[in-house]
Amino acid sequence: MHADVLLVRSVTAVNAALLDGTPVRFVGSATIGTDHIDQAWLAGQGIAFHHAPGCNAQSVVDWVLSVLSRLHLDHQKHWWQQTIGVVGAGNVGTRLVGRLNTLGVRTLVCDPPKAAQNVASDFVELRTLLQAADVVCMHAPLTKDGDHATEGMIGAEQLNWLKPGAWLINAGRGPVIQELAVQRVLETGKINAVLDVWPDEPRVSEALLNAVAQASPHVAGYSQEGKWAGTRMLAEALHHWAGVSLPQGPDIPEGPRLDSHFFNADTAEQLGSELIQALHDPARDTVAMRYALENGRIQPDTFDGLRKHYPKRRELAAARLANVPDEAKDWLVKLGFVV
Repeated sequence: MHADVLLVRSVTAVNAALLDGTPVRFVGSATIGTDHIDQAWLAGQGIAFHHAPGCNAQSVVDWVLSVLSRLHLDHQKHWWQQTIGVVGAGNVGTRLVGRLNTLGVRTLVCDPPKAAQNVASDFVELRTLLQAADVVCMHAPLTKDGDHATEGMIGAEQLNWLKPGAWLINAGRGPVIQELAVQRVLETGKINAVLDVWPDEPRVSEALLNAVAQASPHVAGYSQEGKWAGTRMLAEALHHWAGVSLPQGPDIPEGPRLDSHFFNADTAEQLGSELIQALHDPARDTVAMRYALENGRIQPDTFDGLRKHYPKRRELAAARLANVPDEAKDWLVKLGFVV
């Protein structure tokens, strides 16, 4: 490698094996997470490192809403009338809780590190959350050490706490869930799961893939807005490091136009779900994942290919809505649309 600057996303492990002996002096990752980066080694080598915390948080929130909308349309699940638990109150979890609260959803939040710091008084224990929630959204980071390590935090015991028929949605980090444990409980039919991240990622076993209700290849944060924001954050950091000014533009293109007249919806909630699906239908991702199986699993190269060639997706706020019924406007705005 003869470059001075290395820019990556989450699939590239950046460590001594990759960079030792190279002239690289700046590493940037257009991601929220940093578990693929050996930051201690970079600091020891005097290599500057920047990432993009929060860049695609809204994208993940919108992805969760697309999953909930699919559950509404396919399973008549009125999730807005149920209890949703959020594990992890970082950029994504906090924004998701805010959106759910705006919609009037009863939420429970678990974040032991923040609870220990007395950041807020309304956190609950993990067991309390899992026993009470109808839907559990995992947004915890991957940590392997310390009093609140998250690796493997959801195993057979924790899954047994979930109420029958509960939904487990993981768009955080795959290894926080123990693969064999979740596969076994899913095969019993006690609970249901939607996984965007996988315990052995970038490998995905056929058994686990077939056990989940919906699947996607670690793309919850892959909106065009999220990618643009992450790229912009790295560009700003790189230009500051290099001591040069950042040029203007380009701006993100205008979003798609959605006409409510084309959707046969009797309620504001149904119209919201239909409009969300028009922007992103997670069922499409599930089909693509299962089609990618080969010899009992999705191989790393195939998984990476699904991510690299993922269709363009826009966030809810980018859509230009037309002919919205007056009685649906308030709900759509609370979902995140601009009416």
